[in-house]
Order: sequence, then C-alpha cells, then structure tokens
Amino acid sequence: MKTFLIVPGALAGLLSASALFAQAPGNPYQPSAYRPGATYYAEPSAPAKLWSQPTQPVSYKPEAALEPVQGDKAYMDALEGKHQPAPSVMDSMGPASSPYSPSDCLTGDCNSGYPSLGAVYGDCCQPCSRWFAYGGALIMNRDLEKEVWLSYDTGDIGRQVMGSHDAGMDWSGGYEVRLGKYLGASNWAVEGVFWAVRDSTEFTVTNNEVTGSLNTVLEDAFHSLSYNNGGISNVSSYFNNALSHRLRRTSDFYNLELNLFQDPTLYSCNTGCTSFSVGVLGGIRYFRFSESMSYSADTIDYAYTGEVNEINYNVDVSNNLIGPQVGFIGNLSHGRWNVHLGSKLGIYGNIATQDSEMFGAAGYAFVNDPASPNDGREFNLSSSRGRVSFLGELDLGLDYKLFDCFTLSGGYRAVAVSGVALSADQIPQNFEDYAIINHVQASSDVILHGAYFGGQFVW
Repeated sequence: MKTFLIVPGALAGLLSASALFAQAPGNPYQPSAYRPGATYYAEPSAPAKLWSQPTQPVSYKPEAALEPVQGDKAYMDALEGKHQPAPSVMDSMGPASSPYSPSDCLTGDCNSGYPSLGAVYGDCCQPCSRWFAYGGALIMNRDLEKEVWLSYDTGDIGRQVMGSHDAGMDWSGGYEVRLGKYLGASNWAVEGVFWAVRDSTEFTVTNNEVTGSLNTVLEDAFHSLSYNNGGISNVSSYFNNALSHRLRRTSDFYNLELNLFQDPTLYSCNTGCTSFSVGVLGGIRYFRFSESMSYSADTIDYAYTGEVNEINYNVDVSNNLIGPQVGFIGNLSHGRWNVHLGSKLGIYGNIATQDSEMFGAAGYAFVNDPASPNDGREFNLSSSRGRVSFLGELDLGLDYKLFDCFTLSGGYRAVAVSGVALSADQIPQNFEDYAIINHVQASSDVILHGAYFGGQFVW
C-alpha cells in the first residue's frame, strides 16, 4: 500500500519539476522575432501550473504581424539609433534647406527657400551679393542768420524797407541718389550718397514805395570808397536817393558720402510681426554750402541792364567740409511697413572762402583816402581760412515695401552745421579796412531741413 502511494507521488513531483524548468527563460537577450536585429530585455514569466499548461507551443514568428504600441516603438527606435527630431515651425514653411545658406548666393533666389514668407514679406533673407539704388526728391528750407538792414526811407527813418531776410531762402526743390551693394551673406552694405538743394531769391524796392528818399544804411561805412563813372564820386551817392535797390541771394547745398552700414530692415520681416532692430554706420562725408548776396542800386531807371549808372556790392562765400562721421539706424517694422530713425554726427575740416567786390560797368570801386594804407586799391578782395566744423543729421521716415524688390520712402530730414561763413557776416563796418574784410568770418550756424520722398530698387 505504501508502495502504491509513493510511486504516483514521485511521478507527480517529477512532472511538476519538468514543467517548471520548461517555463524558465534560457537567454534573456534573445533577438526580436518581428524586428530582426532588435534586442529586448524579456521579463521572466511566472511558473505555470501543471493543470494550466498549454498543450501547443506558443509561436513568435515574423508572419504573426505583431506591432508594438506607439510608446514602445519610439523607445525601440531610440535604442536602434533611429531618433527622429521633432519638426520645427520653419520646416512647415518650406524645404529643409535654409534660404540663408551661402549656397543661395550662387542664384540670388532668396525667396525659393520659404515661398510662404516670400509671398508676404518679399525677400526676407540675407541678400548675399546684391545691389540697390535709390532716387528721390527733396523739398527743403534753411534758417536765416541775424538780419542785416540795408535800405531805409528818409521820410520815415524808423521804417527799414529792405534787409537781408527779404531775399532769404524759400522752400526749394532738390534731388537725391544712392547706389550701394551688400557685402556677402550679411546685412553689412557699402553705399555712395549724393544730394543737392539750390535756391535763388530776389527782392526789389523802389522810391515809389517810400515817403522820402531811398537811402542805404551802409552810407557811413562807404565813406572813403569811390567809383569813377566819368568822374570820381563816393559810392554812397549811387545808393542814396536811388530809384531802386535790388537784393539777390543764392543758397547752394551739395552733399557727398561714402558709408559702411548695417541694414536693420533685412531681418525685420522674418517673424511677420512687429520687431525693432538697430544698425550702425561709419563713413566719410564731403559737404559744401555756398551762398552769395548782391546788393545793387540804380540811379536813372528801374531796370538793371548793366549800365554805368548801376553799382553792385557782391559777397560770395563757400564752406567746404570733409571728415569722418558715425551714426545709427533704428528700424521698427510691422509687415510691409517700416518706421526708421537715423542719426549722423561728424567732425570736419572746413575751408571757408569769401569774395567781396564793389563794381559797375566802369570798373571796380576803390579806396579814395590818402591817409589810408589802402589808398587807390580796388575793392576786389578774396581770402580763405581753415577751421573745425561740426555737422549733425537727423532722419525720420516711413517705408512701404510695394513689391519684393521696390520700396517707397518718405520722411523728414534736418542737417545742422556749425562754424560756417555766411555772406551777411562779411559786411564790414568800414569798407576801406581790407584786413578785416580779408579775415573770413566763419562762426555762424546753418540748419537745412525739410521733406524727402522716393523709391529704392534692389536687384
């Protein structure tokens, strides 16, 4: 009886042990059946019970088409070195290659990379090696110097009938051109700038407009200056009791620059929203300001025809400034619109010249005073001097990108110059003191300001 119970018990224990060892993992680093080459860390199974053991072996063949869940697949891809970077915002706008790469410099097609940006904001990329040109018009005026009175009415001495401001500069037209080129794949560019404004004004007063005689305020300063019109007479006799006095003035401004600067507008449209950027500027500038004043008198009629009875006092001055300058350019952008603010400041060497002459059809006036060291010398004087001048410029404007390659601009500009010579400053208190006249007075200031508008083309 004990033998009958022992034999079945031993057989049951042997079968249980066999089942336990059949379920234990042999190699925990077996290759994946459904992804060749992949390695997994299999978790050991719990020992199976004898009475629940499957009668058929479990198959893990590739044709079973088993697919892991998304989280497991990403983890397995990471283990295999197949990491995929997350897509960026810029990838959704265009191809993977960046339009800012130097390779675009070969074609110059900066918009091909991101067509969605190019369609809205134009060429929103570095310009590689591109040229640009600007052409525009100026409407400007200048401030006037301290007024110098020239003519008066003997019947009403308190009434000054003509002064230097009567022929002052009016609002005058001018033009501006620029030509430049970007340096490689950057926002640095070099440009040449030229602009000019010219004005000519005339004012005439006659003896019909006064109650007494038409005389000159400079009569005492003319006391020893004479003119020979078939007979020697003092210059004041031509200006006093004249039929008419005429004043002519001209103002000419010429500006030439060569600058290296950063263009802050190149990156302002990358995001399509409001942005602010700043660039710097450095260069060399030549600025010329010249003006002339002609004060004339006619004793026999009202028409100035160059006859011997007419006399003219002319003063011409010029200021030639050249030197370095620095500045900045600020740009506030929103879509196709830009608001820019620019400033330039420089220190310049100024060669100031003056030419003073008193003449008529019979020749030049001359000093007629034996007691004067300049006795007999003609009043035809020229001189120059050098000095240091400062120039500053302020520019506030609005730009609109009409097309990808064309931008309209308009704004306000002011140019202030110190240490310059003006024609009215050269009028002496004594016309026979040639030493004073030959010392150019160049301590005044001038401000030129006004509007500009034009367009820039990029290719």
